[in-house]
Amino acid sequence: MVVIAIKCPTIEVVVVDISKPRIHAWNNDTLPIYEPGLDDVVKACRGKNLFFSTDVEKHIAEADIIFVSVNTPTKTRSLGAGKAADLTYWESAAWMIADVSNSDKIDVDESTVPSFLAEGTATDDLFKPDRVLIGGRETPEGRKAVQAIKEVYAYWVSEENIVTTNLWSDELSKLAANAFLA
Repeated sequence: MVVIAIKCPTIEVVVVDISKPRIHAWNNDTLPIYEPGLDDVVKACRGKNLFFSTDVEKHIAEADIIFVSVNTPTKTRSLGAGKAADLTYWESAAWMIADVSNSDKIDVDESTVPSFLAEGTATDDLFKPDRVLIGGRETPEGRKAVQAIKEVYAYWVSEENIVTTNLWSDELSKLAANAFLA
């Protein structure tokens, strides 16, 4: 979201989290994570078009596009323990969006189940991605949502590096790419 903020100065980006200490850290000089280059980007945008807040309900209600990037650890119990992703946090976010939304939203589910960013190069990789893959439903609303997301990335990614597809092909492509990387 920080890269979107710096590359798309006309778009207001609000990062929300229920963790007050984490949001406090994002709003101060000691960020809650370290990634080379991240600190400079946050400082360049914070308070201009990049904001961090714990008022989750307010910002979900006001948003047009919501990027859901939550932890999806491996399940530790029940069916799939040790193998499958635990989608508890994702489900909680989805229910929150449904509960507080009073208008149509575009929901972007980031690829958090398989890892999609490399530590140490994540910021640089997002500045210069090999490709951006956007999948959506094969409906008029789905195509409109895919186009809206494409327009965000087109601020800094060349059109030939933005690939759009349906949801099934999107998921299959992510799995194939992660298998190849593994």
